[in-house]
Amino acid sequence: MSGANLAQVALCTADLPGTARTFVEVLGFTNAGGKPRWGADAARIQELPTGDDTRAMMWWLVGGPEFVQIELFQHTVPAQRPRRPGWRPSDMGWVRFGVAVADFDHVMERLRAARLPTLTAPAVVDGARRVCFREPGADAVVEVMEAGSPGPALRYATASVADLDTARRCFGEGLGLAETDPDAVHRPEHESLWGLEGAHRVCATFRIGDAFLELVQYTTPAPRPPAADALLSDQGIMNAAFGYRDRSDLVRAHTAVTSMGATTSTDVPSVAGSVYLRLAEGLPFEQLLVPRDLDAVYGFVPQPNPPAA
Repeated sequence: MSGANLAQVALCTADLPGTARTFVEVLGFTNAGGKPRWGADAARIQELPTGDDTRAMMWWLVGGPEFVQIELFQHTVPAQRPRRPGWRPSDMGWVRFGVAVADFDHVMERLRAARLPTLTAPAVVDGARRVCFREPGADAVVEVMEAGSPGPALRYATASVADLDTARRCFGEGLGLAETDPDAVHRPEHESLWGLEGAHRVCATFRIGDAFLELVQYTTPAPRPPAADALLSDQGIMNAAFGYRDRSDLVRAHTAVTSMGATTSTDVPSVAGSVYLRLAEGLPFEQLLVPRDLDAVYGFVPQPNPPAA
């Protein structure tokens, strides 16, 4: 047992207020505060080359489940670089995530009002509707998933990897996630929802708390690796974070996954905080330690939305 949940998806957006507005007004998330970050510690954690000059704004949004958030970054130093031209959600890295909502029709109305087109018409999957759009600030694929329970709720995060067997071992044996049916969330025919109709891939799916992690290895279309000079501050999905309440669970998983070749930029936090890691092929992910009494400090407690919202 991992002791972890899918606590966060982090986005790097070129328009932090605009992305926050989409998640609040369209998808129904709630403001949870934010803060500026700067200096050498911020640079070291995110492996940025700007050292003490690093500067970014960070903001949090929460939905229905406890200890789950969307995290937004807008870096000014280093200046955020736009998504690489021609990017497709088969290219390597974190490529999409899903949000479950209770009132699908309302979300569709709000998408139209916000002039955010969907990639396809809604599809019915196992009796519930789904549709994808690309959030323009982060240029990230977001899947809206109809659910009967209150939301919004982070349902899954997906990474495109070069070597599925190696990634499966790291997340399964290393981080202790329970592997489940590879089609638990998506089947091959669902690739059309995010613009990859006819794609050929193999997939491994894991349970993580109440959500899922999907690892996908594409053969068609051929996935492109990240640019050689890619930074975590570049536009797109930065990473997914696995949240821990108990430090011993985090340490156990951290020790196991680094013994398999994952690298880390910082030490494991002693009380609370983050440690960023990369698989051997470079996929970034985060371990996040937050005791319950520090939830508000780390953006897991709702705060009033801005008056305009």
